[in-house]
Amino acid sequence: MAVDKNGKKLPPGITYRAKENRYMGRFAYHGERYTVYGKTPTEADRKKNNLRYEVEHHTYIKEENLTFGKWFAIWIQNYKEPSVKAGTVGVYRQNYNAYIKNIFGDKQLRDIRTDHIQQFYNGMASKNYSHNTLEICRAILNGTFSQAVKSEIIRKNPVSNAVLPRDNKKRSARVMTVNEQTLFLKYAANTKYYALYEVALFTGMRSGELRGLRWEDVNFQKREIHVACTLTYQDSTYHSETPKTPTSDRLIPMTENVYEQLKNQRKEQVKNRLTMGELWDPLYGFENLVFTNLYGRPINRAQFKKEIDKIVKKMNDNGIPFAHITPHTFRHTFATRSLEEGMPPKILQTILGHSDMSMTTEIYAHVLPDKKSEEMKRLEQVYSRMRQDGVKMVSEQTFDVLPAPIEKT
Repeated sequence: MAVDKNGKKLPPGITYRAKENRYMGRFAYHGERYTVYGKTPTEADRKKNNLRYEVEHHTYIKEENLTFGKWFAIWIQNYKEPSVKAGTVGVYRQNYNAYIKNIFGDKQLRDIRTDHIQQFYNGMASKNYSHNTLEICRAILNGTFSQAVKSEIIRKNPVSNAVLPRDNKKRSARVMTVNEQTLFLKYAANTKYYALYEVALFTGMRSGELRGLRWEDVNFQKREIHVACTLTYQDSTYHSETPKTPTSDRLIPMTENVYEQLKNQRKEQVKNRLTMGELWDPLYGFENLVFTNLYGRPINRAQFKKEIDKIVKKMNDNGIPFAHITPHTFRHTFATRSLEEGMPPKILQTILGHSDMSMTTEIYAHVLPDKKSEEMKRLEQVYSRMRQDGVKMVSEQTFDVLPAPIEKT
């Protein structure tokens, strides 16, 4: 019977190593022995049980054979897929394959140092990749190495002391002017996704929110749209997920034109479904989408963008200069029009579903200077009227009794 240094009985598979003053846990699986160590019996037993689980579920890889690529696959499967949205997992995989795999994929996990991470960051920055792409790559690297530390595969996270290069590029979001907005809708008239464009321009909803909008989320009686889910496309499969952040789950009041467009969209969809007959074939779980393609199926992001590009090309072909726009341009344009028309930024924040005010003011800072000037002019007019009214009151006032002189003491 194995006992600890005080003579107390130890758990099965745990022995005390007196010379090393630590506890060893051992077990055998398919003829191979596995060993772990801990400062206390509890720690050694926990490590033994964790390792046994990994061995039995075929997720254990000997440290000497563990490359970053192998560990990334384990990290994604065991730690991210059960805890984050499918869209997020897709973003991680895409960015890993595009930027990280060729650099770190075949390197031994234990051999990657902070200076390797820093060189990777600097190389990405020198190639003018966006700061957002760098942030995603850092999240992937930090997540994989942090979990490797927690799993006691490596002792230190090499990402901790690496520094992202400063983002010196000031990017302004593409926003349509009032004339461009009017012109786009004119050219988009009678196209198959016209209702989608107008609802986008007058609600500020994200592309995935619009394409994932369901009829049960449209309340015609209250004239409200409930943004309750977002549509994503990953591994050749559509997914309906909760909105981006808790504040993204929100209610958006309908303007009159949005109300009319959605009413017409409902009628046109019913008519199209009858016309298509057996060709109307919605995907299981997506039978009630507001915006669909000709066959009742979801509209993916590429289709949305492609149709917008067609309209812009038609304008350019007709000799009308019109800069490139994306589905997100509609959201930026809505926000800019709202601020230009005097909507308080706090209200705009709730409509856009931003998690905090700073996000709203940072993105749309280009509008706020003019609004500040307008507000100061309005305040100046108020003060001017107050001064005029004050002078008028004094000039009209008469004193029947003069104040008594102050006596000298």
